[in-house]
Amino acid sequence: MDELRVVFDGNVYALTTVQKAALKFTDTFSFRFETNDGLVNVAIRPLSDAYNAVNSTIERLLHNEVLDQHLRAIVALETEAERNLILAHAFSNTKLISP
Repeated sequence: MDELRVVFDGNVYALTTVQKAALKFTDTFSFRFETNDGLVNVAIRPLSDAYNAVNSTIERLLHNEVLDQHLRAIVALETEAERNLILAHAFSNTKLISP
């Protein structure tokens, strides 16, 4: 089986972001992650002979998904206070413990 290696800058994308992005493709490919010298190295292998990691579009798809996950994390951080306020208001009049 062939293996494709993709490298991400660890100063731009966190390991967890790359892992979350890879999760989307685990039905077709397996992933191995390594970090060193500020880089996130991803080894990609197809799960079956029906796929070819080197000649597929997986590298471009993974880059797009990493960007998507990265932006989702940014939005989550930027809206955390608002989400907590909404949740606090939603549960403020609710009895969470039965007497």
